[in-house]
Amino acid sequence: MTKRLYDLDSHQSESNSTVLSCVPAGEGFDIVLDQTVFFPEGGGQPSDTGTLGEATVLHVREEAGEIYHRVDHALAVGKTIPGKVDWVRRFDLMQQHTGEHLLSFSFYELFAACNVGFHLALDYATIDFDKPVSREQIQEAELLANRFVWKNLPVQATFYETEEEIAALPLRKHAEGLTPPIRIVQVEGADMCTCCAPHCYTTGEIGSIFVVDASSYKGGTRITFFCGERALRLHRAQHDDLDALARRFSCQREAVVGAVKKLSDDYGALKKSERELAKSLNGYMATEFIQGASVAGKYHVVAQLTSGIDAARLKDLAQACSAEKTLALLLSESEGRLLYVLSSGTGFPLDVSELMPAVNAALGGKGGGRGTLAQGTAPSVSGAKEALEQIRSYFVKRLSDSK
Repeated sequence: MTKRLYDLDSHQSESNSTVLSCVPAGEGFDIVLDQTVFFPEGGGQPSDTGTLGEATVLHVREEAGEIYHRVDHALAVGKTIPGKVDWVRRFDLMQQHTGEHLLSFSFYELFAACNVGFHLALDYATIDFDKPVSREQIQEAELLANRFVWKNLPVQATFYETEEEIAALPLRKHAEGLTPPIRIVQVEGADMCTCCAPHCYTTGEIGSIFVVDASSYKGGTRITFFCGERALRLHRAQHDDLDALARRFSCQREAVVGAVKKLSDDYGALKKSERELAKSLNGYMATEFIQGASVAGKYHVVAQLTSGIDAARLKDLAQACSAEKTLALLLSESEGRLLYVLSSGTGFPLDVSELMPAVNAALGGKGGGRGTLAQGTAPSVSGAKEALEQIRSYFVKRLSDSK
């Protein structure tokens, strides 16, 4: 069985190992060594990567107690080769995982919230708790976890040969059915739980812990957090964004929130004013369109092509044109697309769903509706004017023949 050097020293990143077997696997090869510094995925933590001699280690896994290194080309059995872990990746994962232990302990200690799920990805990490926690509780637990970081507490892994030996330990979480020896990771004066993964030497190596998000999940709460360099990169990006906004508003960073709020309020007021003006303008346009309506027996047909009117306003305008016994078809060229609305007023004999297929076919678009209103879009405005005249003629003929 492979000797697990990462269990003895989480910071050892290089070793010389003898190749015990090399078996083709997929597009690579599975290598078994006499000893390894490469951690296989487990405990929520991804595996190490790196190099074995000239081969690249793509993934490491454990099966039936043996550790298999998936590499990109074959290695000679019996040969002793140097192995080197991608230390930047390993240390980042250790920062997140040790940080997770402190966060989980803090939530448990303060609010009796139990960790029921942990996922450590290469760009984020999450913890699932078994109960809802508030924003204020998250901030309190985050602060406690960081206070453990600042104390630079020792982190120690100890193996126990039987479950009886650990029965009296104050474990936060005890995974059932573990095969001895059982590995316990302890943060002095704080967390203690079973874990198979490499961890920081001290909590100070974590750097900092920052909870970036929280959401309801299966009756509890899922938090997303960053530790160490990940947290630094996040803060740097947010700081730079805040700086850019401050320059844009010609204010101090501390005043950006107020400046954005004022801009939002001003924009809201302008949108309200725009809606009121558009409503008034729609009234004038509707009067003009109705006056130019085509007569179709007892009914009237409004068919107009406009431009620059969005879908919401076009709908309001079409409905404003839908006087008694009037059918209105309005088209608008908007951002390279053709929007159209078909609306009918009181006393109109047909459901618009009966007319919409002809409109879609003539305009090359897709849309639908029923009753007195239908809407659609076409990917191109080419030929819209000619198509509109064809539709107008069709409507006039059909309605003129209607009793």
